Amino acid sequence: MDRVILANGETGSATPVRDPHGAGGALARAGLLLSAILLPLGIYLPMLETRRLIFFSDAYSLFDVARELLRTDNYLLASTVIIFSMVFPVAKLLALTWLHIAPSRLVSRTAVYWIEMLGKWTMMDVLIAALFVFTIGQGGLSSIGEQPGIWFFTFAALGLMLASGRIAKAHRN
Repeated sequence: MDRVILANGETGSATPVRDPHGAGGALARAGLLLSAILLPLGIYLPMLETRRLIFFSDAYSLFDVARELLRTDNYLLASTVIIFSMVFPVAKLLALTWLHIAPSRLVSRTAVYWIEMLGKWTMMDVLIAALFVFTIGQGGLSSIGEQPGIWFFTFAALGLMLASGRIAKAHRN
């Protein structure tokens, strides 16, 4: 059911109108907008930088890691990174955007159930990024430092979680 605001601001006999911010309200819209901006940055900007022997450094983005895994024929690991850290968050962003703007009569309970179910796996992409950082940081003579991509990616995932909860709650009511 759509969240309604009474035209005269009171309860009673006024005509209900659709919330201009969509299902989940302005907070859900802000989470979606934040995620739409930050997610591509989190995928393409370097997430971490490794330094070896003080002089040599390399920066890695999630996209670079997936490309390198494919190049070295690590197809299972590459597909895991691509699916959970690139495809899944983008698909979730698109699905949540549709649920946010769609009228309640077009949204089935099954769609809301699946968004809530998949929302429980939202942080899997951040976990993969954390494992990636941990694995590279295990080198003996190297040090590791975070880059902006890891923060953009994490905040995009948090924005998706916020929007998912708000939108699912609005459609359940």
